[in-house]
Amino acid sequence: MTETRSIKLLIWCGPASIGLVLIGWMVCAGFLPPPTPTATGASLNAIWNDHPELKRLGMVLCIWGGCLYAPFTVAIAIMLRRGDPERLALPLAQAALGIFGTVFFTLNFLVLSSVAFRPEQAPEDLQAMHDLGFIMTFSPVAPFTLQYVLIALFIVSDESPNPSFPRWVGYANLWVAVLFVPACAIPFFKTGVLAWNGLLAFWIPVGVFVIWFVIMAIMMRKRLADEESAVRISTADSV
Repeated sequence: MTETRSIKLLIWCGPASIGLVLIGWMVCAGFLPPPTPTATGASLNAIWNDHPELKRLGMVLCIWGGCLYAPFTVAIAIMLRRGDPERLALPLAQAALGIFGTVFFTLNFLVLSSVAFRPEQAPEDLQAMHDLGFIMTFSPVAPFTLQYVLIALFIVSDESPNPSFPRWVGYANLWVAVLFVPACAIPFFKTGVLAWNGLLAFWIPVGVFVIWFVIMAIMMRKRLADEESAVRISTADSV
């Protein structure tokens, strides 16, 4: 496998990552929208006794999808340096944050799968793990926010003759980072726009997260395609 094909494989980990998570979360587990944070007692039991096997399957798919976030962030680091290989600090730092973020992008689903493992438990036994799983899913945005800030800083400060990404991609990363921040308040709210099913803490962050995957995957593929096209033209000219 050539280096270019290896990078393409890493890039495809991004769409596969978010695709598996969305399928597991929405289709299998049926958590779109997420259950209300005010669910307790019989309503909590009803949530987890509704197709618990599918919920467990959904969380397993989400764990696999979450793991694929790590190689995708490595691909970003590689592609950032294609235009300016002398700059190493920011690409490596964002990759480290992305790999660290993968812990939160997998462990949360493992917690929720353990809730679905024994859904017949009393509500008071389910409550703590249920709350922990959903808070861990949406609230720990810090590593992702910092990762996207570093990506933005690298792109907007890139003065190389052939930058890896256009500047608007940097600003898009910055906006995603900013829109993630309200989710930090999830532990303080059970209702409203800052609850884990609210507009500012769930719908907007999840929406821009999906858009981020699309933007980064498309732009990295475009960069590789441009490089391959330039090589073909150069080869043809030399002949």
